[in-house]
Amino acid sequence: MTMKGLIMRAPKTMGIEEIEMPVMKDSDILVKVKAVGICTWEQKAYQKTKYPFFGGHEIAGVVEKIGADVKTDVKVGDTVAIASIIRCGECYYCRTNQDNLCLYGEDNAADGEAWGPAGFADYVLAKGYQVYKLNNDMDYALGTVSEPIACVLRSVEKGNLDFGDICVVQGAGIMGLLHVKLAKLRGATVIVSEPDENRRNKAVDAGADFAVNPFETDLKEFVFSKTGNVGAKAVFFTAGGAKAVEQAFTLIIQGGTIVLYGSLNPDVPISLSPNMIHYSETILTGAAKHTRKSFQEATQLLANGSIDVSDLISERIPFKEYEFAFERAMSLDTYRVVFTMD
Repeated sequence: MTMKGLIMRAPKTMGIEEIEMPVMKDSDILVKVKAVGICTWEQKAYQKTKYPFFGGHEIAGVVEKIGADVKTDVKVGDTVAIASIIRCGECYYCRTNQDNLCLYGEDNAADGEAWGPAGFADYVLAKGYQVYKLNNDMDYALGTVSEPIACVLRSVEKGNLDFGDICVVQGAGIMGLLHVKLAKLRGATVIVSEPDENRRNKAVDAGADFAVNPFETDLKEFVFSKTGNVGAKAVFFTAGGAKAVEQAFTLIIQGGTIVLYGSLNPDVPISLSPNMIHYSETILTGAAKHTRKSFQEATQLLANGSIDVSDLISERIPFKEYEFAFERAMSLDTYRVVFTMD
């Protein structure tokens, strides 16, 4: 049997191809894909990666078949989200509750074969630990946001926020807005730093208490005016480049935490004072990917209605209109563009 899959063969060159259905083992769950988000990772891969590339990792669908050896609480017909990143379960990091850093979690396709999470397709195979139940009446497009929520949950948890704390979120793209929503769930006051007026307004609509243009307002002065002149408890970097990372050190309270959620592209050095970190006990850390725990928490937040992400779905575009979908996904006036597979 065959199915349709979207394969990238070269920079800005892709097409829907007729490919073989994945061969199911007794340890697998077969999921019919209903919606897939076009993440920044796939957008970057569209322009440069190792080809051929088979993307799509923000996946929501319906369980079609469950292998005989799978131990799971999901049933055929259930609506689910897929945590498509592989975990070996046996390396040091998997054994110490840091499975997002799994040593063997990368795709190992042979040269010339398509690699990637393979969610841009009619069907996808997953292991039991990768399949998380959602409400059966959930909008599939909302279910695709499980994966980014799970990633941002780790970031907010690493920010060490307590009720009543004040934090800064640098950047108001979709990941910045998810930081806003989750920090608010933690009881924090949130200041967003974002040059674009439309995105600042969107941040306020998403729950931010303040949204500031760092090129027009002295951000340090603003933050200190709102924090009793001590600084923010946490700063979450999601966008803004090296200068924004350096600026984060001027905004933080002594003993506070700076979380580098976003990456720098290009990857360039930043200037910082080791003595400042030493004397102020500032914590500088990163947040990469999601863990099994954070993915479970993300699907629970969605299922019980604790977080609303409907405002982050900018457009739903049929799978066959893939070129237009990628064009819209890479536009600055969208947050998350989602393929609808039906």
